[in-house]
Amino acid sequence: MDLSELVVKTLARRRRASDPLRIVQAGHPALRGEAREWTGQLDDELLAELVQAMVVTMRDAPGVGLAAPQIGIPLQLVVLEDPVAEDEADAEDDVLRRHHLPQRTFLNPAYAGVEPRRVYYWEGCLSVDDWQSIVPRHLTVDASALERHDDGTIAPMAERWTGWSARIFQHETDHLAGTLCHDRCVPRSYVRSRYTERYADLPEAVRWLRLEGEVATLGSGEVEIG
Repeated sequence: MDLSELVVKTLARRRRASDPLRIVQAGHPALRGEAREWTGQLDDELLAELVQAMVVTMRDAPGVGLAAPQIGIPLQLVVLEDPVAEDEADAEDDVLRRHHLPQRTFLNPAYAGVEPRRVYYWEGCLSVDDWQSIVPRHLTVDASALERHDDGTIAPMAERWTGWSARIFQHETDHLAGTLCHDRCVPRSYVRSRYTERYADLPEAVRWLRLEGEVATLGSGEVEIG
């Protein structure tokens, strides 16, 4: 099926434009394929409608990012947004370097780690509902993409991202290569979401889940290695 036809068919499943789209779950082939590079396959109006539908879906979930394959569209397109307010950040946010990330839209995103430091922390995915695992990520990445702005213009983006925002960028970009966050997880750390609160301090996860390797060297309150 032509990509435009698939997008039109997907959007037509909603009763109203304000309705979220269905997020496909692990096992759906769309999550394991290579998404197509953006080369202008959709006209401006259809791309705008798709982006808006993805933003609605992300916020409804709720989540901090969504990739097109998660709604069954094999296109290198992601939307990101972390609405945490700076004055509401808690001690955990400080450790994870979590800051407000306004809604942004990227086509053909890519990243590269810029230093050896990695952050180990719990991560979930809207396409693996109610499960989390400890996933090591680059603390800082050089991020690049074509950014679609609110006025419909598309321009190159090249920025250095760090902390939690860098984790979000890595997570969503991985989707475009058919990689789920749990593919990268520490072995034995895959658990139902309701259990992660008791293991928020990673040494407790190491102890009770009998985790091994680099994560076992973290001390109380620590998440970074390298």
